[in-house]
Amino acid sequence: MLSYFEKTRTDEEFFASYIDARLPRELFDMHLHVTRPCDATGVPQSTIDGDWAMQCGFVMDEDDLAGYCRTLWSGRRVACNAFPMPIRGVDLMSANRHLAGLLRRQNPAAPLQIRTAEMAIDPAFDPEECEQMLVEDGFLGYKPYPDLVSGRKGADIRIPDFLPDAFMRSLDRHRRAVTIHLPRAERIASPLNIRELLELRQKFPDAKIIIAHYGRSYNIEVIRRAYAEMGKDMEGFYFDNAAVINPEVHRFMLEHLPQDRIFYGSDMPLLLWHGKRTWESGTYHNHAKEHFPWNAGAPESEAERSGYTFFLYEQARHLLDAIDSVGGPALAQKVFCDNARAFVASVLGG
Repeated sequence: MLSYFEKTRTDEEFFASYIDARLPRELFDMHLHVTRPCDATGVPQSTIDGDWAMQCGFVMDEDDLAGYCRTLWSGRRVACNAFPMPIRGVDLMSANRHLAGLLRRQNPAAPLQIRTAEMAIDPAFDPEECEQMLVEDGFLGYKPYPDLVSGRKGADIRIPDFLPDAFMRSLDRHRRAVTIHLPRAERIASPLNIRELLELRQKFPDAKIIIAHYGRSYNIEVIRRAYAEMGKDMEGFYFDNAAVINPEVHRFMLEHLPQDRIFYGSDMPLLLWHGKRTWESGTYHNHAKEHFPWNAGAPESEAERSGYTFFLYEQARHLLDAIDSVGGPALAQKVFCDNARAFVASVLGG
């Protein structure tokens, strides 16, 4: 487990005050990364140095995941949809095979269950080999990532550049899913991203498209611009809320999208530190208790840092607050668990 991961009295009090009574007894986390250290030895230091999230820690095996969930969620059962960390230097095929093995050996009685997984795919992979694994190993679908092509986040590349049609045809044939992390600096508000997403849905109507991080809408301005352009067309996609903290964004999505198309996601292990996020003029700033290269020289005092709770608790609180303002406990049950459970059943059966 990450050396800095530790539950404090502040965390216990925050959880008791703001989360415990409102959080369902079972969770389904649709967005997290299971990658063993042995599959990540090829990640270059330059990649870590250039990405603040990677500096927080990016490897997590299934035992680590069980420990994190046990510590964070206080006796709750957690099912999850896992995929490898899809970055350059990770042995993605080895990580995919490991997840396939976990799916075969899953224990429904365990408090932590890797219920489903998505294969990380590189455009250089053989589509036929991937399709065979997809079907034979029971994967929910594919997890492509633009960084595998561009080498940097937010690059100005096309969705088909990192998610070629050959892979989408496989998903369409077998009615499986894909979780897409959008490229381009404008995120889901990019007119080019919008056009390409709508083209994907038109060309491959039987593939289920999940847009990660609400389309990278970490700020309310992004999703408002996207919705103004897409309108009802946005309702044809599914969304996970991994790494989204902004309560305005959560409420906007719950009010404007079919509520059964929204999934909870933690993005573990990237966000296991203590901290919060603030927003200003269309940008956001992360604040952390732990000392990372990306927050060196931050203006917070040590006293202020010591008062931070888990970042994932901040996310849960803001999401629950938005849910309360829109629907209440029944909606919390849907977003944190039932939507994902029903989606998985519709794709894989059972």
